[in-house]
Amino acid sequence: MPVSPKEIDSGKLYTVSETAKILAVTDQTVRKHLSEKNLPGKKFGRRWLVKGSEIQKFIGESG
Repeated sequence: MPVSPKEIDSGKLYTVSETAKILAVTDQTVRKHLSEKNLPGKKFGRRWLVKGSEIQKFIGESG
């Protein structure tokens, strides 16, 4: 079950796994959204991080 946007810390940076749990999807789906720029994120080395506020926006647009 996806998390309510109000329960997400807008200032926190979430990993792909954390984002996947929030959105109730797989890690692979989150990476796909990141690479297609549907979900904005930052790549640090090999690791993607997503700001909580961007997850909130994404939920609002897709929900």
